[in-house]
Formats: sequence, C-alpha cells, structure tokens
Amino acid sequence: MPKKRVLVSAFLATMMSVGWNGMSVPVVLAAETGIAGTHLELKDTILANLKTTNIGPGVELATFDRLDRRGWVRGQVLKVDLGSKKISTDLLFPGVVSAAEPLSETANKSGAIAGVNGDFFDITGTRAPLGSQVKNGELLKGPVPDWTKVAGVGKDGLGRLADMMLEGTVTLPSGSHPLIALNQSWITYDGIGVFTSAWGSASRKGSVGDAWAVREVLVKDGKVVSISDQAGSGEIPQGSYVILARDSATYAFDGLKAGDPVSVQYKPKANLPEQFQFAVGGNLYLLKDGAVQELDDTSSDPRTAIGFSADGKTMYLATVDGRQQNSRGMTLRELAELLQGLGAANALNLDGGGSTTMVARLPGKNQVEVVNSPSEGSQRPVANGVGIFAAPGSGKLTGITLQPVMDHPDAHRVFPGLSRKLKAAGHDETYAHVVTGALTWQATPTDNASLMADGVFYGKKPGTVTVQAQAQDAKGTVNLQVIGDLFRVKTSAERLSIPTGGSHTFFVTGSDAEGYSAPIEPQDVTLEYDRTILQIAASDNGQFVVTPLVGDGAAVVAVKVKDKQALLPVTIGYKPVVVADFEDESAWGTSGARSTVSVSSDAGQNGQGVKVSFDFTQSTATRTANIHPNATMEAPGQPLQVGVWVKGSGKGEWLSFTLLDASGKYHYVYGPHVTWTGWQFAEAAVPQGVQYPVQIVTIGAIETNKDKQYQGELVYDDLTVKVAPAIRITDQQPANKDPLIVQNGQLEAGRWKFAVLSDSHLTANSADNKQTEQIRTSLRQIVEAKPDFLVISGDLVDASNPENFALAEQLLNEEIGSRFPVYYIPGNHEVMGTGNLDYFLAKFKTNRYSFDHKGTRFILLDSSAGSFGKSDFLQLIDLRSRLNDAAKDPSIKNVVVIGHHPTRDPLPTKNSQLSDGKEAQLVETWLTEFRQSSGGKGAVYVSGHAHTVNVDRVNGVPYLVLGPSGKIPYGPADKGGFYAWNLFGIDGGADWIRTEVRPLLEQVTIEAPASLKAGETATVTAIGHQFGGHKFPLAYPATVAWSGSKNVFIGTGDSLEQARKSGRYNAVLDPETGKLTALKSGTVSISVQSNGITQQATIRIEAK
Repeated sequence: MPKKRVLVSAFLATMMSVGWNGMSVPVVLAAETGIAGTHLELKDTILANLKTTNIGPGVELATFDRLDRRGWVRGQVLKVDLGSKKISTDLLFPGVVSAAEPLSETANKSGAIAGVNGDFFDITGTRAPLGSQVKNGELLKGPVPDWTKVAGVGKDGLGRLADMMLEGTVTLPSGSHPLIALNQSWITYDGIGVFTSAWGSASRKGSVGDAWAVREVLVKDGKVVSISDQAGSGEIPQGSYVILARDSATYAFDGLKAGDPVSVQYKPKANLPEQFQFAVGGNLYLLKDGAVQELDDTSSDPRTAIGFSADGKTMYLATVDGRQQNSRGMTLRELAELLQGLGAANALNLDGGGSTTMVARLPGKNQVEVVNSPSEGSQRPVANGVGIFAAPGSGKLTGITLQPVMDHPDAHRVFPGLSRKLKAAGHDETYAHVVTGALTWQATPTDNASLMADGVFYGKKPGTVTVQAQAQDAKGTVNLQVIGDLFRVKTSAERLSIPTGGSHTFFVTGSDAEGYSAPIEPQDVTLEYDRTILQIAASDNGQFVVTPLVGDGAAVVAVKVKDKQALLPVTIGYKPVVVADFEDESAWGTSGARSTVSVSSDAGQNGQGVKVSFDFTQSTATRTANIHPNATMEAPGQPLQVGVWVKGSGKGEWLSFTLLDASGKYHYVYGPHVTWTGWQFAEAAVPQGVQYPVQIVTIGAIETNKDKQYQGELVYDDLTVKVAPAIRITDQQPANKDPLIVQNGQLEAGRWKFAVLSDSHLTANSADNKQTEQIRTSLRQIVEAKPDFLVISGDLVDASNPENFALAEQLLNEEIGSRFPVYYIPGNHEVMGTGNLDYFLAKFKTNRYSFDHKGTRFILLDSSAGSFGKSDFLQLIDLRSRLNDAAKDPSIKNVVVIGHHPTRDPLPTKNSQLSDGKEAQLVETWLTEFRQSSGGKGAVYVSGHAHTVNVDRVNGVPYLVLGPSGKIPYGPADKGGFYAWNLFGIDGGADWIRTEVRPLLEQVTIEAPASLKAGETATVTAIGHQFGGHKFPLAYPATVAWSGSKNVFIGTGDSLEQARKSGRYNAVLDPETGKLTALKSGTVSISVQSNGITQQATIRIEAK
C-alpha cells in the first residue's frame, strides 16, 4: 500500500504536544491500541486538534478536525473493546417503537455512558425506525421493504453486519398466512402485519396508507377481542397485540369473529452464527470484509456510522458534523475511508443530517453530554441509537480530572500576579463520578506559581507549571503556563449595545508583549461604572453579566487589571430614524464598476421609492451598481445598524453600504443577498470602532459571480438607521509601537535586505496615470535601496486580463530588469474577472515559492481565492513540511512566510482576512509550533490586502500587514492608512528581522509653533502628503527619523530627562509623543526625514 501523504498538527497526541501558548507541555499519549493520528489520515489531508479521552473501561473517545481540498471536517469517534467484561452494548430507544426523543435523554434514562443516534426513521409520521430493531436479544420490530441491513453485537459478544428480514406466521381458524411486518410504519401491498405493546400510541393508519381494504384484529390471550375495517391508534395493552391486514390479505379474515383462536409466531431471519444481543438498522454498507463499497463521493452531509474490526472484537461509532461553517460533512465514500482508517473491516451507514448526534459521559461526570455539533443547533429527537454501558464500579476514588473553571481555549495560561480557578472531578475505575472529598494541592516548580487550598492558582514568573490535586491515593494533574507580564487588557466586545429589557455578557482577556493571551478571572478585575444605570455581576464561568437598570441610556465601564485599563462603552435601547425617504429621485446620483446604472422614480414601500436599473452583462469581473446622495447625508447620533427597504426580483445581488466616519475612513459593510421577490427590509451592522458621526456615501448592489450575467433592477425606500444613545471614549489605550518597525533611524548596516511591495492595482487602460507613475516610483526606490530580492505580495494588477499582466511585466522589466530576483505571488485581483490564474501563470509561471537565502527560509503562498486551501491546497501540506524541515535544519535560522491575505484583519470590518478562520488559526499555530520545536528560531508572517500598515503579535510571532502602493488606503490615516512599501533587514541577532515602512511621499510639512517661551511645551507634528491629496500624520507605523540642531536633544525616557537637566540644550524633543519642551532662549531647528524626503522647521525660544 503506498505511503499516504499526511500532516498532523503538533497538537496531536501522536506528536509532541504544545501548550496553549505554544510552549512545551507534558501530555498523556494514547496507547498503541488507542486512536492515533495515523488512524484518521487520508491522502493529502491535514489533521488537527486530535484529543483522546478514556471514558470507560475499554472505551475511548476521540475528537478531531481535518482539512482537505474540499474543506474542513470535524469528527468524533468512540472506540469500544467488546471483550471488556465491564462494558456492554445495547439498543437505545425511548421505550416504544413509535416515539423519538433527544439521544442524551434516552442515554441518561438508560444509564449509558456513551452512544450515537441509530436508524433512519419515519420523521414526519409515526417516528418509527425503518429497519429491524433488537434490544437485549428481543426482536422489537421488523424492516420496512428494502431496509434489511443491520449492525449489532451478537450474544457471543462479537460485532457484525447482516441482512435481517422478518420470518413469521399468522394462524387463523381458516389456516396459516405469512406475517410480513412487525411494528412497522409501512405494510406492503396485500400484506399482514402485527403490532405489539412495544409499538406505542401512534396511529396505525399510516402503515396501510392507500389500501383499498383494511382489517384490524385485536387479540388478547390468544383470542380475538374485536375486529374493525379501520386501522386504529392508541396504546396496545400488555399481553395483547393487533393484527393488521390490507388489500387482498383481508380475505383471510372473512368469517373471523370475537373469541376465535388466533396465534402469531415470528423471528428474525438472518444467516448468522449467533443471534443478535442488539441490532440497529441502516441504509448502506460502507465496508464489507475490509473493502470500501461503491458509494457516492459528491454529497457532503453530517454522518453517523457503526463499524467493527475484522474479528468483531472492536466496535467503532463515528459521527461527522456538517452543514456548518467549520465542518462541511463527509461523502459516503469519505465516511467509509474514515472507518477503514480507524481499523473497521465492516461498517454500516446510520441516519445522518440533523439526526447525527454523539453523547458521552466524560470522566467524573454524572451524565452524558453532547460531544458533537448537531447541524440544527440542538439535538433532534431520534427513534433509536447505539448505547455503551459500563458495569457498576467500586465507587472508590481512583482518579481525578483537573481543568480550569473558565471555559476558554486559553484558560491554561496565567499572567504573573493573576489567578486561575481550577476544578476537580473524581472518578472510580469505570470513570463514574465519585466525590473527591478534601484535596491537597501542589504546584511545581514552586518558583513559577503558588496554590491556595481551594485550588486557586497564582502565577509568579513565566514557565510551565504542573498542578497536582490529591485525595486519598488518587491524583490528577494539569499543566498551566505562566506567560509574560500583563501588557494589555481588552474586553471580548468593543461595545455592548443592549436592547431595552435585555442583558449582555462579556469577559476580560489580556496579552503579554509577545502576543500570548489569556482570559482574566473576574476576581482579578476591578470595574468602575455608573451603578444607577447598570448592574454587573460575575458568573460562575468567568464572564460578567450586564443588566441595565434603565430603559434608555449609556455608560462607560472602566475595566482595570493591575495597572492596565480598558474602557467598554455600553448603550441601552435604540430608536429607528429614517434618513432618506426616496421621494425625489433627483437627489440621487449613480456610479458603477463594469456596469451601466440609472435611477428613476417608482412606487415605494411607503409613498415613492427610487428604482435602480443596471446592466451586469458587460464583464465577468465583479460588477457594482451604486446610488449615492447628491448632498452630504450624515446619520444622526451613533447608529448601530443601517438598512433600507428593498424590492427585489430574486437575482441574488449582494447589498452593500459605504460609510465615511469622522476620521475620514471609509467602511464597507455588507448586507444580505437579494434572493427574495417583493419588499423586504435589509440591514447591516455598523462596524465597531467607527468614529462618529458617520456619513452614508453609497447604497450598492454587487455581483461577484462571473457566471451570473443579467440586467436587473431594485427599488429602494426608507433608508433607516437604528440609533443608540450617544457615548464617546477619548482615552482608550494607545496603540502599541512594535519594535519590528524601525523608528527614528534606519536598518543597521550589517543586515542584508529584501523588499516587499503590495496592492499596486495596475490597470492597462490608465497606464499613464498618476497611480501607475507612483508604482514606477516605488520600483525605482526599491532599486535604489539595493535589496537582495523583491517580493510582490499580490494585487499588482487590478483585474485578470492579458493587458494588465503585460503592463505589469513591462514595468518590472523597465524598472528592475535583471538587477535582482522578483518573486510575484497572486492576490485576489490576479483572478478578478476570470476566477483562475491562467493569465497570471502565462506571464509569471509560478503561483508560490519556497527558497532559502542566507540562513532564512522564505515560503511565499497563494491566497488568490481568499484562502490558501481554496487557492492551492497542496501548498498547506508543503508549508507544514517546510516548517518541520526548517525546525530541524541547523543551517536555517529563521522563517519568513508571505501571503496576500492577513490571518487577522486589523480593521473593524474584518473583510480583508483569510476567508477560512480555522485555516488562519492553523497557520498561526504552525508558526508558533515552529518557534517552540526549533528551540526559538524566528518566524514572521507578512501580508497585504487590508491596505493598512499594522503589526500584531500572536503567540510569539509578529504578523505584519503592509500598506498599499497604488490603490486607496482602507485604514484611518493616523492608524496605518497610507501608501507605502517595505524594506526588510535580517541578521543573526535576537531582533533578527526589522523593517522600514517607507511611505510614498510627494512632500512633508511640519506643524510647529514659530516661537515658544522657556518652560513651555508644544506638540510638533509632521504631515505626509501623498498621491491624490491623501494626508497622514508622519509617525508610527511609518518609519520616521527626527534630527535637529546641536542645541536640541532628541530622545526618550531617562536620557531625555538627563538632557533636560544637563543645561546643555535649548530644547528637548520626544519623537514618540512629538512633545517639544523649550528650556532656554535661543533658536533651534528640527528636521524630519522619511523615505528620502526631509523637512525642517525653526523655532525661536524666548526667555520667560
């Protein structure tokens, strides 16, 4: 068998485990006979987040995520040793055949420790399962026609599959007749069935459907009680049964009368060495004798399956979540391959879709809980299931499970000086709950942490700490990570908008200087707020519950942890305000991309409306049809939602709004697709973080699908905003100035250099415009900087066509030529209009690269389809492989990964990040794991697309987003929204990589006073002027260097204070704050330089 190509995340139990912050943490590995990553692999598959837990003697639960070309799958597996004397299996059902209930209820009532849903069933009718059903050796029902496949465990304790039919006879005074149905929701034409007290109370009319004749006979103690020509309903008494005949079979009952003797015999008919102890029906064999059957491989859905090893001694129960963003489900063939990989040789498909459910009793718990994610958001009532049962244990404490009280993925991390509450669950040898009694706690090493007697953990200094709780001879451990000192505090929501009469929750998190984050316990948080407006209480799970005390109002909650603070605005209630009534179509103008657009008046939802007509047949690229007010339209107050009444025709246009906030930043917010016909109100949320007031700039219809070509029209009426009470925050935490970006200097001479250019958006039909000239300027500046190579990180062109790529090639040849290598990876605009890279590859040959240069490995990725997996799935497998290799290769000191899309969009709308959030998290995890497994080698991720310069650190890795070089910046001008390119420098030091963010400047001006009196302080500000009249504060995150005459000191911190007191200087300037302090009379000059542009200002200092 060929070796499968598979990647397994280091989170997996089969490889070295890393803690929540990527640092090494001991882990209990699954035994060789347990479920390992290799059991879940498929070719060209990435496996992540495998977690295994023993939940009973010989019963193991595994949960996992898996990524392949088709997307993410989340699955759950129960592996059961059928030979264990302490474990048994049986059918789960509600007690009668014609009923359904949530699986967790059935399992808890029966005492099961785990189970999955079972057979398909008559969901809209009787609720009866379709196949045969055997419980505790008793046949409870037969199969409807063509539903004979079953799986179960025999009285010999071995699991097997079978084709099971019903074999039976009805004996009347007139003779014997074949019995073809037992407690079934359908009796075939001309057939006879029997219903016992196990049937339940459901009507039996559906079982005979459109029969032209019916005869129902109630029998008790072998005698006829009553005869009817109608199918009945209601419970059948114990000791009685009902015979139901249809069509020509009713002739056999002619002349039958009350008191006549009647008997019924039946048994399962299957070619088996042993009778079933339990059996459940299904529809398709997935595996027979180790071979995958002929199965569909196109439709992905939630799935449930049961399988057995070749010797029948091991049972596998599997569920796969589906119809969800984070899990697509599986095809039947994929499900079969999953069971095959686990070790099953024979397997049966059970009911899937909304029925798919797995429950398990976790160690130390009293009852089962749902461990998968049902597709309908909650458990669907099901007809039956497969249950796993544990024999009663000794009730003696044999083990303890420890975990944080807070249910948060980073709860295993703690800041120095802060706490983490832990909880302990005791269990016996069957993993059943046992009260622990008094516990003794211990934390090692003691230098890193301390423990209180009640299990509250306190961090001291960074490192891994093992916490142990002991009672009697039983012990339990959990590993916690003390991370760096608290650097920043934030709340889970930037703002709470609570409707009148409602409530809301939030929790508090923090991060250290390297980006490792952790939740913060309420006991470590101080809240300050107006207690006449709000009531805030801590919950048991570490959240705060906010309950308004007024029907309308606003308040600011100050969240303080140690010396750090975050501010949380809270508003209560809102009111809808109509901003535009569309009575006058002349008040609206039009614009569009790759379309023609016109407006006219039409009947509205209320009075007149504005009809927008457009032609989306003129291009295959993204097309838009916008209307915009001819006069400035400012929304009142602080709106939370913006919406409009839309009359649609079902074509699926994507509704959008463009907002302009007070900082000059545009926000593009998106509503629903107009899939309806007629009138419907459509709205979108105003992004958190906007600066009020906001203007409504456009209402747009968008078509992104190249295959959808049509002319259409929409009618708009009553543009409405939902306005919350006004609230404003002015003293939120300042942005962190990351040391990755060079400030007040330049790259050191010993570093070798490379350049990165992003988001140029060249268009051949405007090849001579200022935008193209700015891109030429960027390339000339890059040549002048003499880098070893240039990386173009996507969107060099604005749309995919031969003319644009020809222009791109021309500019690169003319401005760079053969001076140094150029590596060009595609962004989303390299496929805009075509949906493929054909034109790109025709010119530039390759969509991704990996190479080593002077001890640094570069991995350049293709995210043109919005995610790496959708763009070129194999590059993810290559990424992990190359990271693993780099971690072990002594010649590789660092890794640089570059892609067009950021893993996290720095802007509030979050429109620019990788479209697959789980993929983004996976990449972040891999980079952190690389650092840990390599012994601390450097890693950085560089991207563009968000048109905003920004640096975030996530779990020890910096993530740099580049600014645009040709198309409009998206971010606020004072927060990275400017045109730029980047020059990077690498050496072998601890700060192995740094970058100059070089803004593309037309000129620089300095805003400074002409004179100051000694002792006065003023703010000096540099302004960068760019293409198209764009202006921005020339400060971080741009690389800026300040200098001055000899009589002015420029610096920060202690050195600035020493200079102030030295008497040597007429003034001191803090370049980080822009504060210029005059000390004594004289004239000083200050200069600012950025990307080769210098400006100077002179300030006269007068005596006091």
